[in-house]
Amino acid sequence: MLLYHGSNQIVEEPRLIEQTRGLDFGAGFYLTTDQAQAVRFSGIVVKRRKSGVATVNVYISPLKR
Repeated sequence: MLLYHGSNQIVEEPRLIEQTRGLDFGAGFYLTTDQAQAVRFSGIVVKRRKSGVATVNVYISPLKR
């Protein structure tokens, strides 16, 4: 199964870090199976942070669906 993460940078090895701000669904590294959603979110992240380039990181899950 392919999983997608929209960001403003390449994330080769995801890691959880201490968050000081509240997120919609709590702290974590958010993934989706919807590539279009990750594309949209990557643009949002670039606008919010005013840095980087819209990037969709792709990961392969060992789980089969």
